[in-house]
Amino acid sequence: TVAKLRNVPAILPPDLAERYLALPDSVPQRVLDLAEEVAGEAETGYDQAHAIEFFLRTYTYTLDLPAPPTDQDLVDYFLFDLQQGYCDYYASAMVVMARAVGAPARFATGYSQGEYDHEAGRWVVTEENGHSWVEVYFGDVGWVEFEPTAGFPEPARPGQGPVELRVIPPLPPRSIPWLSRFGPVIVWVASGISAAALVIAVWVWAFRRGRDM
Repeated sequence: TVAKLRNVPAILPPDLAERYLALPDSVPQRVLDLAEEVAGEAETGYDQAHAIEFFLRTYTYTLDLPAPPTDQDLVDYFLFDLQQGYCDYYASAMVVMARAVGAPARFATGYSQGEYDHEAGRWVVTEENGHSWVEVYFGDVGWVEFEPTAGFPEPARPGQGPVELRVIPPLPPRSIPWLSRFGPVIVWVASGISAAALVIAVWVWAFRRGRDM
């Protein structure tokens, strides 16, 4: 139940803590700051995980995506630039954000249950049922599933109520990747154009003044 998960600390045995709380040094600071903004004030490990889950479900789900950039952190790209994606993006973001606030989390992948074929008397599971989700560790309970992907049903837990909206911020302002990459070049070109315009204006002014004299 939710009450039990709130009373059980999200603490791993020491031999596993290093693995499931680890984050690379390359994670951008704004990703860590966003995790703290979303879940930092939550009172329990469960509330932290649930707040992150709820927040990520406000992103748009789609399978129609461009190839991600090879020179940018994928979670940072999803949270701040793309702001849409499919299960791999959502699950990756939740694992990173959960670990950032001290909740041990892991990326899980497999298949949903598919559809039941009544005539054949069997469950039919196809490639379209492939899915990724997140599991967070809670004391004696073990690994508990969370579903951050928009459009997929959340795991039903007795006693689960709505997340307090005061701890859920809006999506961060969407950044423009090309502007961050080419901004310095644009500034340099604009400065050059301005300088050239100033030189031409001075030359025209001097030329006209010379004619008047």
